[in-house]
Amino acid sequence: EADKPAAADGITREGIAGMSDEEVRKALLARVEESSSAKAADQEAGPGAGLDRLLQVLGQESDNTQKELRKLIGNIPGSISDLRKAFISLSVDGTSGGLLKNILWVFFFIGMGLLVEKVVSLSLRKRYPLFSTGKLNNLPASGEDLQVSEKLIAALATKLSSILGLLVFFVTAYFGYFAFVWTDTPSLRLLFLAVLLTITVVRVIAILAGVVLSPADGRFRIMPVGDTAAGAFYRVAVCAWGYVVGVTMFTVVVNRLGARPETIILIKACAASLLLAATAAAVLLFRKRVTAYILAQAPEEGSPSWGRQSLAPIWHFFALLYLVILWCLMVMSMVDPHARTKGAFLLSFFILPTWMLADKLLQWLVKHTMISLRLYEEAPVARPTGGPDAMTEEHRGRELFLKVNHYARLALIVGVMLWVANLWGYSIPLISRLSKVLFDSLVILAVALLFWQFISSWIERKIKESLPEGTGKRDDVDDEWGDATAQGRSYTLLPIIRSFVASMLIIMVVLTILSSMGVDIGPLLAGAGVIGLAVGFGAQKLVSDIFSGVFYLLDDAFRVGEYLTAGGIMGTVEKISLRNVMLRHHRGMLQIVPYSQLGTITNYMRGGIIEKFSLDFAYDADIDKIRKIVKKVGQEMLEDPELGKSFIRPLRSQGVREITNSVMTIRVKFTAQPGTQFTIRREAFKRITAALQARGIQYAHKKVIVDLPIPLTGHEDPAQMQKIALAAGAAAREIIDEEEKLKQLAQQKSGA
Repeated sequence: EADKPAAADGITREGIAGMSDEEVRKALLARVEESSSAKAADQEAGPGAGLDRLLQVLGQESDNTQKELRKLIGNIPGSISDLRKAFISLSVDGTSGGLLKNILWVFFFIGMGLLVEKVVSLSLRKRYPLFSTGKLNNLPASGEDLQVSEKLIAALATKLSSILGLLVFFVTAYFGYFAFVWTDTPSLRLLFLAVLLTITVVRVIAILAGVVLSPADGRFRIMPVGDTAAGAFYRVAVCAWGYVVGVTMFTVVVNRLGARPETIILIKACAASLLLAATAAAVLLFRKRVTAYILAQAPEEGSPSWGRQSLAPIWHFFALLYLVILWCLMVMSMVDPHARTKGAFLLSFFILPTWMLADKLLQWLVKHTMISLRLYEEAPVARPTGGPDAMTEEHRGRELFLKVNHYARLALIVGVMLWVANLWGYSIPLISRLSKVLFDSLVILAVALLFWQFISSWIERKIKESLPEGTGKRDDVDDEWGDATAQGRSYTLLPIIRSFVASMLIIMVVLTILSSMGVDIGPLLAGAGVIGLAVGFGAQKLVSDIFSGVFYLLDDAFRVGEYLTAGGIMGTVEKISLRNVMLRHHRGMLQIVPYSQLGTITNYMRGGIIEKFSLDFAYDADIDKIRKIVKKVGQEMLEDPELGKSFIRPLRSQGVREITNSVMTIRVKFTAQPGTQFTIRREAFKRITAALQARGIQYAHKKVIVDLPIPLTGHEDPAQMQKIALAAGAAAREIIDEEEKLKQLAQQKSGA
């Protein structure tokens, strides 16, 4: 019976292969009895069974770790000889002299690459100032006016000399090595490529860190830190990543040279321990600076919170505790042959820059989400000094943003902790699933918001580009059609496209988040289709309005700012929605008209407007002289800097249009840009009248000649003269009324 537990513990694929049938039967029986005993213990002990099992697991893990750790420490002497054998294999003849010779060859080719890089850099600096100074001209003195993309481009431009130098170095060293055929041995090639790649990767990391931190020029700094902190972060990042890349490449080379797995584990353990020790020393050395950085707060956020004030003096204790826990986890993962950490140590070690990057992305996500929902304005405002009644809507939005941002950062801290625990294989099923769903949702929201910001900013830029100059309200503007300015087609269509994209984006985000949560969205889509069909049948008028509007817009029938008439409705297009068009009457009324009720449209803003007006003169007026005066006035108005640009065809006389019973009517016409004809007509009246008066030509006064059947002798009595005057007045009144009716009909036809 004493052998049963041992047999049970030894049930593995290799163990079963070497066991007889009787031994396998005994092992299985022992496992069944052990399982039954465990269940009985659970029933007897109740809740204490879980703690008992936890103690058993921890004790077993501790024993295994201790056993493997002792075994690893016992392999140290053998690992030293293993390393020596691996390095000696780098030489062809297997001697230390051959190894030194190969190392000298590596230094020779690396030095050749550095020398050529230096020569090329000097020649470029003499010809191009950018390579000599590394600074850009014609840029603002402060980086606050630069966007992130502009900072990134400017920082890359300042690093152009370093990028070209690195390229020259790599190409020269690489092709220079392979040009020497007699040095191309497998061992030397491995050593040379390892050193070359290490130097290249470290320099690439230095360039990227310089682009992000920009320690030399704060204008292009993407990370919002001061000059001193940027320089310190830059040095720490380059040194830490350089150390990690160097150690990683060293272990790869040793592994390629045939070192034992125990030797590789020892190298990684020693390198990681040294890195953590250096980090702990840096934490103690810079604890005061970090304390000041934690207490630093943006001016609009007020004084530091209670959490910051409590954490700042003791942050280094938590940092040191984290490093100790990280070292223990690292050792446990290295001595456990079945551990699969997937780079957990490096990700856990660089958790601070990872958290800072995630924090900036989260703040950007929260800010732009609230701006898109119109819950927060980005423009800074002063904090209120009064009570709650004095707090404006902007201040409430600011306070709401600070609260949401605070809770989002707390959630991010918890999420990062769960993520790190999951990297090392410690996860809570429900919490892990929930955190995964939240992470997926945040990624979906971030991608959707980034897409929306791109589309919205592009539409805003196109709308601003489509605005004509001088769109503001002017005192001298002609307002017979209203003071609106005709806008381009982009100004009309792009806001509708933006609303449509926003609606589709919201639907897609909601469905994608539901899908990531495990919800089957197939029935939702089918249900939405059925509901849409029912709505289509029940709201045919609405569908008719929408489709009519779509075809009106596709045909470019009208745009915002254009004056049009549709049936008995007239006005300037002020706004276009999905179902209605809003027309502002020239007397100020706002008319909301569904698209399906527009019918035939008369658009007054396409092409030129031909304006005609009449001038009345006496029968004996000189027609040629009047024609020349009108032509001269038209030429002067065409040369006028304000009025000339509004003409399509100049002012001219059309000759005598009609001769009535009292006057001779001469027609004058011109063609002007839509909306400017009223101003030109008034100015034409004024200038023509002044020019005619200067030539002694007067307009004819309207009169009616009444022929009496009985000629007057001059000796009629007053009563008879009064009857004659009444008859003449009645006849004149009838003629005047007829002319007024004709004039009103003409005005109604023209839509004035």
